[in-house]
Amino acid sequence: DAAKPHALDADMPTAQSAPSAASSAVREAAAKRASKRKREPSPVRTVRAPSPRSADAETEDDPGTKPQKPKSCVHQVAVPPGWKGDLAALHAPTYDGPRAKQYDFVLDPFQETSVAVLERDESVMVAAHTSAGKTVVAEYAIAMSLRDGQRVVYTSPLKALSNQKYRELQAEFKDVGLMTGDTVINPDASCLVMTTEVLRSMLYKGGEVMREVGWVIFDEIHYMRDADRGVVWEETIAGLPHLVRYAFLSATIPNAREFAEWIVKLHDQPCHLVYTDFRPTPLEHYIFPSGGDGVYLCYDKENTFRQENFLKAINAVAPASDGYASGRVANRGSAGDDGGGAGGGGKNGGSKTGAGSDIQKIIKMVTSKNYDPCIVFAFSKNECEQLVEDCEGIDLNGDDEKTMVETIYHNALDDLSDDDKRLPQVASLLPTLRRGIGTHHAGLLPRLKEIVEILFQEGLLKVLVATETMSTGLNMPAKTVVFTSPRKFDGNGYRWISSGEYVQMSGRAGRRGLDDRGLVILMIDERMDPKVARDMLHGRSDPLDSAFRLTYGMITNLTRLEGHDANSLIQKSFAQFQNERRAPALDAEAARLERERDAVSLPSAVQRHVTDYVTMTDTLKTLRAELRTVLNEPKIVAPFLSPGRLARVLTTDPARKTEEALRAGADGGSAALASASIKSEWCVVVGHDRKPGTNVFEVEVLCVAEEGKTGAKKEKGASRFEIRPMRAPDPPDPL
Repeated sequence: DAAKPHALDADMPTAQSAPSAASSAVREAAAKRASKRKREPSPVRTVRAPSPRSADAETEDDPGTKPQKPKSCVHQVAVPPGWKGDLAALHAPTYDGPRAKQYDFVLDPFQETSVAVLERDESVMVAAHTSAGKTVVAEYAIAMSLRDGQRVVYTSPLKALSNQKYRELQAEFKDVGLMTGDTVINPDASCLVMTTEVLRSMLYKGGEVMREVGWVIFDEIHYMRDADRGVVWEETIAGLPHLVRYAFLSATIPNAREFAEWIVKLHDQPCHLVYTDFRPTPLEHYIFPSGGDGVYLCYDKENTFRQENFLKAINAVAPASDGYASGRVANRGSAGDDGGGAGGGGKNGGSKTGAGSDIQKIIKMVTSKNYDPCIVFAFSKNECEQLVEDCEGIDLNGDDEKTMVETIYHNALDDLSDDDKRLPQVASLLPTLRRGIGTHHAGLLPRLKEIVEILFQEGLLKVLVATETMSTGLNMPAKTVVFTSPRKFDGNGYRWISSGEYVQMSGRAGRRGLDDRGLVILMIDERMDPKVARDMLHGRSDPLDSAFRLTYGMITNLTRLEGHDANSLIQKSFAQFQNERRAPALDAEAARLERERDAVSLPSAVQRHVTDYVTMTDTLKTLRAELRTVLNEPKIVAPFLSPGRLARVLTTDPARKTEEALRAGADGGSAALASASIKSEWCVVVGHDRKPGTNVFEVEVLCVAEEGKTGAKKEKGASRFEIRPMRAPDPPDPL
């Protein structure tokens, strides 16, 4: 096991005040430490393949090291129709000329192949695990562009990632600028780091910059499947000129070839795919049952599933945690919980003796065995803050480290006003950081987030509690990753973590060159089906599916561009490309079903019954609509909202599922609620108000709130909620 990160020297320079300049002095000291490491023997055993395209690389073992599995590299290339060129060289790219950037280590096969493709001035998509070394490809593309006098754009999905990349690239190449929604630094630089939204805005506005760009690097391109922001990537890629070359960096995705073929169709240029499933630091996956005293190895470094250990972990869930588990599953972060997240009722779904003692056990175990630094992934900012509070009695830093944390913290906030320094979030952060524990989530002020990132990277934080945005590209690896729950809220309800999400977050475990293995610990507080757990832990990435949709802003921007409209953008989208590829299979399936339908022969009596059934269901739908109109009349509703009446308040999210369950019920009441396992509670009506000009009533009720229980509210008192007309019911299932 690797030793704990060494303490920083007491005379190390401290950070300055501005958010993106807060780390200037820390960066200088980090550079000195990095140069010192370069002079020391590298702990990484190098592996060189006979050729970049070899799938079975031979190893060169240093004395005293164990042989590792060969590093695999799969290279494919998609070519536009009618492309004229040397196909042999295209499918086996090599480069032996002078390099734009030199490295003091031997490149992996996928890195060598990517460099050869870049030197051919052709686009490439690199798909590899987290921490596999994709950044090497991006750095080489930047160095090559600067060598050739071209401008290069580096895009990322997050401001925090853009800030970090700016600091790293500025230290390496100097001529680097930053453009995010918050900050603009050196916009005339040859290398510009920006968020994808900024690049999209530049495309719509035009300008000299876009005419000078030779390369665009899209980091974390798998973010394109994000339901909310994924459309920005498609919109940007479709709007870039054909002469631009691309370097796409992605986590492992099963349909990477499909994406490369879309680029070929879109920009009429070859696009290479370089794929590797090699993980520099193997992972071990453990399960920690709630209320237990230890962890159970479920996947070893050889990626072998140990079902016996998994069953032991499930059976080790303490009986006392059953109620706690049900509280977390049933009551997590309801609508009135302010996004209470995967911790459950209140802020963390239970008493501090539940989740609090569990997280303390894990942190103490991790730090006592030198398995830190550790990232604890929670799925809401409330849970992050609660978990940090639960670790109040844990102190992981020595006196010198505490002094260094204080110095960096105070210098970084030196230019803030006294009022700003007294903000609760600012004032309460330092005591936690001094103990070597930090938190990182979207609700944290940008300057505080950067302080946390710097401290973690410099080894001054041993435990970092963060949301899953921490897994998106930020260069902050740890030795151990902990999941506080196997479930997360996705905007519609609570579900199991997908395998792709698990792969992305667990990939933060294991520091290349420092750790011989990475540890992943999954906390469970409920019984899991072995198949669900195996699918989650097995590490199969989610496919890259389009999240394209038309937005009002998109249509407005397109009207400002000559020769562009919504139809042309739809035709260029990845969604349209995927639909066109799937159309033949869907047509064949439709034809098969039509043949089966035509082959069905019904007797006349049965046909008559079917016709009667359809007629009755149509009539029932009409009558329900008429009844709903009558019941929603204010003169009908108001008398039933008098003070003292009992009202059933539904507490299950989402509300849409509640309405569907009610509509499906025979009597529209208790039976429907019971059949759908919808939770509700009885309350006493206090009063009501009707919004002027609408059929919306605000009803004030009194409810009984039990300790540790999340319902329509969290404490005794009045809770206001709205009663709205239900939507029309869905048509009944076919006979």
